[in-house]
Order: sequence, then C-alpha cells, then structure tokens
Amino acid sequence: MSVTSFFEKFLGVQEERAKASVASYRDLVAGIATGEEPNPADVERLLASANKTIDDLRRDVERLQHRTELKASAAALPALEAERRTLDEQIATADKLLEAAENQHDETTRPLYFRRREVDQAISEGATARMELVYSCDDAELRREMDELEVEVRRVEESLRELNTRAGRLDYKVCYEREAAGHELINSEATRRRELAATYEKEAEAIRREAKKVEKSQADLNKRREQIEQRMRQS
Repeated sequence: MSVTSFFEKFLGVQEERAKASVASYRDLVAGIATGEEPNPADVERLLASANKTIDDLRRDVERLQHRTELKASAAALPALEAERRTLDEQIATADKLLEAAENQHDETTRPLYFRRREVDQAISEGATARMELVYSCDDAELRREMDELEVEVRRVEESLRELNTRAGRLDYKVCYEREAAGHELINSEATRRRELAATYEKEAEAIRREAKKVEKSQADLNKRREQIEQRMRQS
C-alpha cells in the first residue's frame, strides 16, 4: 500500500467516524427532547466524540423542542382554518336570524310604542284635568271642607314629625348610655346607665306607638281628602 493510499484510507475512516458521532449526537438530542433519560456515561462519551459540551447539548435540546412545537403549530393550520370557516358560516347564519328577529320586533313594537306615547300624553292631560277640576271648583261648602281638612292635615303632619324627632333623640340616648355603660369602671354606675338606657328605650317605644296612631289618622285624612276632591271634580 502506498503512503498516499494509507492516508486516504485513514482520512476516510475518520470522516466516517465523525459522521457516526454526529448522527449519534443527533439521536441523543432527539431522545432527550422527547423525554428519554440516557445513561450519563453514554452522554459523556457521545459529547466527547462529537466535540460538544453539556451547554451545547442543552441548547440543541431546547432548540429541537422549540422547532417541534413550531412544526405542530404549523401542521395544525389547515384544520384550524377549516374550523374558522365553519365558525364564520355559523356566525353569519346566526346574524341573519338575529337581523330577521330584530326586524320582526321593530315591526311589532313600532305601533305599540306610538300608541304608548299617545296614552302617556292622555294620562298627563287627564291628571292635569283632575287637578284643575279641584282647583276650579266654586262650591263654597266643598271648599270650606277642604280648607278645614288641610288645616287638620298640616297639624297631623307636624305632630307626626315631632313624635319621630323625639323618638330619634331617645334612640340616640339609648345608644349613648349603653356605650357609656360598657366603659364604666364602677359597676353601680354601669348598672345605672343601662337602666337609664332601658327607660329611654321604653319611652321611645311608647312614642312610636303614638306615632302609629297618628299615621292612622293621617291615612284617614288622606282618604277624606280624596273623597272631597272626587266630589269637587263632580260638582
């Protein structure tokens, strides 16, 4: 064998070995990327034969995983685009149904709204007429009854307002005395405040019972007012 042939053969063996190392390294990267756990000793041997570091291996695994995700995303495009076309068709159909329903709703409610406005206007005019019939009534006896009733209504309203004010003040005193009792260091004083609060509470309850009676009188007066107004409208 000549010297030239020897070196050519030697270089050929090295080239084949390098190719094999590259292929084995790629298989290692692919295996780790898909979840395999290779033997550490095999990893160390393959890294050395492929002239790679552990950082090279990590980067190549991450790159392959990323490319795998990209390929899956790209492969899903046709199915997703077909689904989008189907969804667009379904949305267009639903939009047509909604448009038809809205048109039908408008056709149905348009005359109803028109009549509603007419009714509202008539109600407003009727309410105004009711009030004017009362104000323009010239029956002296009915007007005297209404004036006397209004005096009584104002008196009852003032009485009710006063009662509610008194009850509110007593409620405040109840809260004040109970809170103060909780801060008293002397038991007898705390007891006195709680008893005082109870007294105020009873007084407030009595006033509210009286206010209920006044409210009943107020309701009766309002009923009488409506009766008089009805008579005034009919006179």
